[in-house]
Amino acid sequence: MIKRILVPLDPSPYSDSAIEFAIAMAKRHGSELTGLVILDLPGIEKSIGAIPLGASYYADHLEKSKKSEAKERIDKLIKKFSEKCKAAGVKYRAANRQGSPSDWIVKESIYYDLIIIGLRTYFHFETQDDKGDSLEKLMQDSITPIYAVPKNIKIPDINKTKLKALLAFDGSLPAARALQRFAHLAIPEVSPVIILNSSENKDEADYLLTEAENYLHSHNFTDISKVWTDEPIVDYIDKHYINEVYAFVVGSHSRKGGMLDYFVGSLTKHLIKNGNKPLLIG
Repeated sequence: MIKRILVPLDPSPYSDSAIEFAIAMAKRHGSELTGLVILDLPGIEKSIGAIPLGASYYADHLEKSKKSEAKERIDKLIKKFSEKCKAAGVKYRAANRQGSPSDWIVKESIYYDLIIIGLRTYFHFETQDDKGDSLEKLMQDSITPIYAVPKNIKIPDINKTKLKALLAFDGSLPAARALQRFAHLAIPEVSPVIILNSSENKDEADYLLTEAENYLHSHNFTDISKVWTDEPIVDYIDKHYINEVYAFVVGSHSRKGGMLDYFVGSLTKHLIKNGNKPLLIG
């Protein structure tokens, strides 16, 4: 059940799409949305840099000016979010914090069922125009599933349209976590799913695909296709599925040698770079 959804906000079109996607999810599940904006104090302080002797007055003035400009933009973001939620008739609240954006999102996310965020993030808007690395940090640190949303997304009427998803499954812990997240979050009657395994060992692939299918059956999914290929998974998806499915379900990282090895995986990296499909990241 999805009762609480966290929507981190920034001034980009990706964030606008995330809001629209979150509103559609909230309507379907009866969820409450929280729009979160973070004042990036570490970024502001870093942008000012070292203070020369006797220049503390000007540095203080510059810091106050940057904070004031940031507050105005934060107020606008919260106003936009609130107006969209109110117009859609969904429950919502707004929150603002001060500090590192990715750290705060991780801290807040443990109290939510889902994070909905843009595939590109611009949370350091006070100090830089380029996209940041917050999504990558969330994939490494957050225990909460993430829906990452592209800039241009068509929000379908799920009462009339089925949303086909492709789940990349190799039996690893990240893939298993993604499988479970999908089963708990998706709506079986409107979610046809393709389970795809890419490996050289067909017997092992058949076993993994069958067990994943059985798991989804136990969660009332009935429209399931199993696909095995010995081709590289990125090439196979680009050839057959990149335009066929509505969303992809992928894992985020794995552990090696007892230490966290930040490993997104070639497919997840590719789909994030491609940037035109929603990703449910387990």
